[in-house]
Amino acid sequence: MSIPGLGSEATFEDNLKSVSILQGSEWRIEVPFKQILKFKVTEGILEINGTELPNNVELQLTGTKCSIYSPKQESKIEYHLVQNHDMSMYEDDEFTEYTSSETNMDSVLNLHMYIESKRQVAADHNVSNEEPILGPRVMILGGKQSGRTTLAKTLVSYAVKMNQCPILVNLNPQDGVFALPGSISATAINDSLDVESCNGYGLTTTTTGGNALSKQPIVKNYGFTGINENLELYKYQISQLGITVISRLEQDATCRDSGVIVDTPPLGIKDFAVIESIISDFRVDLIVVLGNEKLTIDLKKKLSHKSNLQIVKINKSPGVVEVSDKFIRMSQETTIREYFNGNYKTRLSPFKTDIDATGLQIYKGVKDSVSLSFLPAGDDFEHDDKDNDLSKYYSAIDPSSSNVDNSIIAVTHLQSSTPGKGVLNSSILGYIHVSKFDDEKKKLKVLLPFPGVFPRNVMISTDIGYNE
Repeated sequence: MSIPGLGSEATFEDNLKSVSILQGSEWRIEVPFKQILKFKVTEGILEINGTELPNNVELQLTGTKCSIYSPKQESKIEYHLVQNHDMSMYEDDEFTEYTSSETNMDSVLNLHMYIESKRQVAADHNVSNEEPILGPRVMILGGKQSGRTTLAKTLVSYAVKMNQCPILVNLNPQDGVFALPGSISATAINDSLDVESCNGYGLTTTTTGGNALSKQPIVKNYGFTGINENLELYKYQISQLGITVISRLEQDATCRDSGVIVDTPPLGIKDFAVIESIISDFRVDLIVVLGNEKLTIDLKKKLSHKSNLQIVKINKSPGVVEVSDKFIRMSQETTIREYFNGNYKTRLSPFKTDIDATGLQIYKGVKDSVSLSFLPAGDDFEHDDKDNDLSKYYSAIDPSSSNVDNSIIAVTHLQSSTPGKGVLNSSILGYIHVSKFDDEKKKLKVLLPFPGVFPRNVMISTDIGYNE
């Protein structure tokens, strides 16, 4: 018998297994959080969401539902399962796997080649003309569990293989894409995504201090995971992110030719106002609808006046599976844990400390259904006429009268003592975790990504809870 975490490693299956994946087929796997799938490619060429896997190198996956695709030839994998000691307390599903030849990868590849042709047109034009044009700006639409994010990752990964540097935009605050849940982000992708990290993206410079393998995202804080919690705030942050992305395209020639891939939350025709905002803010010229013919037809009718906008539909993958709310929440917690602690490849050293709450400027997003008159005492936001519209987005809070325990707080770039609407426009510098507010000492017990002097910047308390 061994103490958990020490001694021999308990395995679910001691014997190494192997699986063959025919050309054009997928090995579809669902790995629970309580287990780790350790595997290596022994023959052929395999990829996850467009990212090619190295041969004869052991890889690890946990808490994921994905497909491993064989694009060119029959390929083989060897694998076994071990217990994930960090997540052994969770009761979730069991490991499942099967192979299938029914995929939509031919359609995805055709779509990629079409987008690549638009990049080439932009690049050729920009070489010989003083007035540059932007590369393709692609928005992916679909309902829940339609494969939007999988398609976005695949298109970005295929673009990188063509020496492109597209900007990946995530507008689904439920996910943490080079950021934490509750945020939206835009990241220039110039190398492979890290399929072993939580959600399959990779670490960021926020926590790694400029590691060459990390990405440098532009992050806007929304503070909620559902877009309807404060739809006006969500649309405002989309517009601010859009300004940043278009500016980057105009200034960076590589990104300009490569264009943008926009991943969205589940949206239908009832969300047309949001769809229209995204099209306008990111100057979208190609909409890809996944598996919804009715939505495709409705959009073509409503957007018929936009002559430069194309709308195409492709079938969603037959391998798409339903994801429970519990699984989503566990993924969010894993994303937060990885942000502060890293993963098995990159160990980080978070720093616990107490910070004086006196003088801190903390704001919190206002839910559409909540009137400011119902906020706790001390949460009144004093504003003058020029800032009177900020109250529908944020209210200033006092940690002593607001429950900030076990929550994630975003630290903005803003240092102004009177931020005004600057709190809306600022990007995110990083995140801290508040475990408790000590009312007697007036101090916050916080976890920082790395040691150092805590920046006295304006902060935004999110609706994202987390227990260490």
